[in-house]
Amino acid sequence: MKDDMQKKYVEFQMIQQQMQQLQQQIEKFDKQLMELNGVITALEEFKTMKKGSDMLVPLASGIFASGELKDAEHVRVNVGANVSVKKSIPDTISLVKQQIDEIEKYKVQMIENLTQMNQHIHVLQQDLMSAAEKEKKEEKKE
Repeated sequence: MKDDMQKKYVEFQMIQQQMQQLQQQIEKFDKQLMELNGVITALEEFKTMKKGSDMLVPLASGIFASGELKDAEHVRVNVGANVSVKKSIPDTISLVKQQIDEIEKYKVQMIENLTQMNQHIHVLQQDLMSAAEKEKKEEKKE
């Protein structure tokens, strides 16, 4: 009986750790979604700018350079390995929305996994409590 309880307790702890990892991943997805929605907002605002407008160009966190807008219809999009391509604002917004959709799909899958784990951990918890109660009753009999 104690062996079975011990195995269930170890399984309980492992599932708890996995659930914490999933929750952390969901939080990361939420942060990414907020950032990507911010990118869409910035692109929408960028569409309204006129060629020749003065602007601040971010170089690093809190560090900006003054610049003049030469092309208000296109942006450069990083495609990996330090390579960027020229894309129109609507195409870039579409690309960002696709990224949002993918992240939301992964997030939904993780929430489903978390729900399943939560149900399983609840069953394990009930089993452990029942086993502990039985053990107490057996000890009282002796």
